[in-house]
Amino acid sequence: MLERFNTLSTFLKINLLLLMLLLPLLALNYYSNQTSNKVVRNEIMRSSETYLSLLTSQIDTTINQMSTFALGMGRDKVVKSYMNYESFQQPYEKLIIVTNILEKLNLNSSSMPWTNQFAVYSPMTKDAISTTGNVTYDAAFLTKNLKKDWQRLPEDYRYGQPYFIRHFVEPPLSASLDLLSDQLITEITFPVYELVKKLDQFKHKGSVHDPFLFKPGEKPIVNTSSNVPLIHTLVEHMTDQWLKTSGNETIVMQDNKYVITYQLSNDLGWYLIDYVPLDEALAPIKRSGQIFTGSVCILVVLGLAFSFFIYRNVQIPILKLMTSARAIARGDFSAQISYHAKNEFHFLITQFNTMAMQIKGLIETVYESKIRLQEATLKQLQSQIDPHFLYNSLNFIQYSARKHDVDAVISMTLHLGTYYRSATRLGKDMTTLGEEMKLIKSYLEIHKLRMYGMNYELILPPSMDSLELPRLLLQPVVENAIIHGISKRNQPGFIKIMAGNDNGFFQITVEDNGVGMEAAEQQELLALILNPSDDTNVCGLWNVTQRLILQYGAEAGVSIESSEYGGLKFVLYWTIRELEE
Repeated sequence: MLERFNTLSTFLKINLLLLMLLLPLLALNYYSNQTSNKVVRNEIMRSSETYLSLLTSQIDTTINQMSTFALGMGRDKVVKSYMNYESFQQPYEKLIIVTNILEKLNLNSSSMPWTNQFAVYSPMTKDAISTTGNVTYDAAFLTKNLKKDWQRLPEDYRYGQPYFIRHFVEPPLSASLDLLSDQLITEITFPVYELVKKLDQFKHKGSVHDPFLFKPGEKPIVNTSSNVPLIHTLVEHMTDQWLKTSGNETIVMQDNKYVITYQLSNDLGWYLIDYVPLDEALAPIKRSGQIFTGSVCILVVLGLAFSFFIYRNVQIPILKLMTSARAIARGDFSAQISYHAKNEFHFLITQFNTMAMQIKGLIETVYESKIRLQEATLKQLQSQIDPHFLYNSLNFIQYSARKHDVDAVISMTLHLGTYYRSATRLGKDMTTLGEEMKLIKSYLEIHKLRMYGMNYELILPPSMDSLELPRLLLQPVVENAIIHGISKRNQPGFIKIMAGNDNGFFQITVEDNGVGMEAAEQQELLALILNPSDDTNVCGLWNVTQRLILQYGAEAGVSIESSEYGGLKFVLYWTIRELEE
């Protein structure tokens, strides 16, 4: 990883360092915001749970007191006498019983913290006694509302507003809830407004709270300053699936998040619910995060400005220098930098342009010298074509003429003329592989006429027929195979020349069935022909190798190995890419 970082440009390194400085700040801010949000959220839940638990406890305590009193009244001996007080003959005795019952009811009613109403019903006498005196015996009302739990009723003659009611029956009701004449019914009621006052007291303790009471299927009981539409929307989102004895949930309403905390009142059977808008509670943290984000944005802008300054004053001159240096590396020594810097790079660019011009002059001088040297070498090669080859060919013609072998004379003269016409052509340095193969074919046909039994095989793919290469590149290799390989064996000679490409390289292979060479001798010969100096006695092969390298670069070359036919296998290769360039 470090090595890869070191290969990056200076500009990228500076930008990466700036980014590495900003990333920890962003990560720290994100972690801080998440931690703060979590702490605030947990604190909101804890606070709501504490308040709800306290209020639920107060409500349950008051309701339990009233329920306990009502249950106790139903078991009181004086109150039980009300069931059959009609058996008393004297009205005075009846009045005493009713008066005693009213005193007990009023005493206990006045000791309750909430406004309430106690009543006692006697199904036997079809009569009722209440603390307010406005309750009458109504069998239909009792049959309809006689429940074992607290229930809310709308306003009626008892109260001018909705109220909660509960009945206690002695002896207890059967499973069918049917009223019997020997039962005594005790009733306790209190107005809903008492619960509203408790909700108002709870709300005043925390401005972010807005408590209300809720029971599935019932209209919620809200405080006097509550957001009623929002509460109704909240009730629509609440489901029985997540309403347990107590807990909290987070829901989304009207594109805002709310933390819902709830607590079940065991005596009343309603849920006390509080909701807190999470966005409002987290607003200070959000504003802090926005300030930090704004600061980071300013730092980013300043960083970009600094980066642009570095890019304009440092990176662009460096890129200009690198581009021109690559151009010189490719051989374009005319590359000049036209950028006018206003800092230290002005001196570097000026010196680079001067150096490039000087290198161009030197390269042109050296290159021209090499060109002249190559031309001279080629001409020397052409002039040094083995005269014995020509003398032997002419002797063959003379010998065939004396024997009146007209076909041999004609074939020899045609191939000899074709060969020398191509070999001595000085107009162009390059030819095609197809033309070179024709030259080699004529050369081999001449040797085939002179060396009885000799044979050859030429393989040239059609796609390589027009491939350009230096002239007379193959003839020295074929000549070496014949003179130093085939001619030294007393058996018919064979030469195979094959062109092809493999793994991005063009290849021309020359194989023979000559005497061959040992591996050590092959390596020694290869070292001689690869030596840049030409003070060797392998002028032909050395010339071929050096011309190939000069033409196609350092990746071109030759290889020598043993042939499957018994002689040597000489391979010339160069890259396809370099040829295309």
